[in-house]
Amino acid sequence: MNYVSELTAGDRARVVVELARATAQLEQSPPNEFELLLALRESTARAMYWQEPDSEDKLLAQPTLISALRPLAAILAPLSPSWWTSPMGAGQRRIQDAGGIDLNQNEAWQAGAGVRQWYQMAMAEERHSEDFIPDPRANYTGMWWSTPSHPSVPVTTQLIDGLGPVGLWTQEDQIQSEFAVTYPITLIGPCRVLEITNTQDYINLVERYPLRMTHSRLHDWYRVTGATDEWFIPHWGLIAKDYEAVHLTTAAYLETATRRLPVMGGSTMLAGWSPDVTYWVGNSAVLGGRAEEWQHQRGEATDHWLAA
Repeated sequence: MNYVSELTAGDRARVVVELARATAQLEQSPPNEFELLLALRESTARAMYWQEPDSEDKLLAQPTLISALRPLAAILAPLSPSWWTSPMGAGQRRIQDAGGIDLNQNEAWQAGAGVRQWYQMAMAEERHSEDFIPDPRANYTGMWWSTPSHPSVPVTTQLIDGLGPVGLWTQEDQIQSEFAVTYPITLIGPCRVLEITNTQDYINLVERYPLRMTHSRLHDWYRVTGATDEWFIPHWGLIAKDYEAVHLTTAAYLETATRRLPVMGGSTMLAGWSPDVTYWVGNSAVLGGRAEEWQHQRGEATDHWLAA
């Protein structure tokens, strides 16, 4: 359904009726894990941090619709798979990209060097953004993510039995591909993992390791939230001194993503993340396994990642 920007009371009422009908259908026929994964994929794909909320976002944020969604959420919450709330799983997979580290042999991830390169890039963008008009409505975009996104910072997700790695299904701002290559990894030695299990965990992370990035985030995050504030993101260089990895649970992602969150001195956002993602920010020794090839088959009767 497509919604125009301004809806009448009758339009809202019809949507409430549709949600009530959907709730009744779910009570009769609850979704399975695969159907929930497809819904998670759709939700993740619609996360945007560089434009205003669209008409559907605005509609579903209205109090009447929030109330209508609560019974549906009450049905779905107990059905969520255990991996939505579990800590970083043992069967981690990295999806190979053009600039990523090849994991076909034993090696040490020198992620600390990657984090330093990320920091240099981020601060250069922040200084560059200082030259632009401070009006948040100005037509300017910068680095809108709050992750340590850099080719030398490894990123993994866990493997779901029968469905493949989570990262094949759910990535923000990602163009869907028909083919993918992943590598299993096994840690060699100890690893300090910081778990983000809810919104407060992420707020605590930013407050413990704050990095002010107001100039580069001002325009994009104003479009998303309508707020002008001092904007902060995690200081990944400092985090890397205390932890080798930071893992975000799927439940924490759903609770936290796309929202303006208050922190000491300003606000933050969980932007550019994905469900069940682990960022390896410290140096770690890993055992890389043999490459796994995947093919996405999608049609009227199928929508699966299959091992090639």
